[in-house]
Amino acid sequence: MTQFWAMFKKENISFLRTYKLLIFCSVFLLLAFLSPLSAKFMPEILSNFLPKEVADSFPEPTAFSSWEQFFKNFSQIGLFIVVLLFAPILSAERQNGTLIILFSKGLSRSAVVMSKWLFAAFMWTIGYVISFAIVYFYTEFYWPANDVTQLFLAIFTLWLFGLFLISVIIFANVLFRSYFSTLLFTLGIIILLFIVAIFPKLEKISILRLATENNAILQNLFTWQDYTVLMSVTSGLSIILVLLAVIIFNKKTV
Repeated sequence: MTQFWAMFKKENISFLRTYKLLIFCSVFLLLAFLSPLSAKFMPEILSNFLPKEVADSFPEPTAFSSWEQFFKNFSQIGLFIVVLLFAPILSAERQNGTLIILFSKGLSRSAVVMSKWLFAAFMWTIGYVISFAIVYFYTEFYWPANDVTQLFLAIFTLWLFGLFLISVIIFANVLFRSYFSTLLFTLGIIILLFIVAIFPKLEKISILRLATENNAILQNLFTWQDYTVLMSVTSGLSIILVLLAVIIFNKKTV
């Protein structure tokens, strides 16, 4: 346990020194503030540059508009930043040889993999929760009488997809030494998820739904019962990927 927390602390320091923390916080906060503000003021701004007939056709901004923008930003840009920043979380140290020194001093390989997964999951969760709190505050401020329901379910599904994506990244880091290979593998998994989503019979286990149906959830088109199987499958696959990463890394040459 001491080794685990020592590696976790090391990841914090490394994330700070390489300016990844600054990039991560800046992007997440920017996306959070832009979600309600763009929903509120973008129609008004555009109306100054477009003909009156076109401007009048814009729907009145609502709380749903704010959350729609939130899920659009974080399911695309937010997760993209997560992949870019955490793709080299293990492969970089394998390339420069720093892990060999740590292993020679008795560091457990399992502690390395698990601490890196937990750190990435922790950063994603903290950044996501803070961003959600910001959007929630501004949405309540501008639209206090909003009729958005099933918000927690919509928030939870995207968060769970982010955890799955982190598990894929950790697994890829064990398989490959290079940053580029990790990105390609992660992209390949996402493409595979799109292919699975094409088949109606696989709809219930299409993990991509967790990141694409959030706005439909807000419109009461889905409930918790509709995602019970999918959440179980996603959680199970995430655990399997991390366990496989530990097993393979224990047997793999650094």
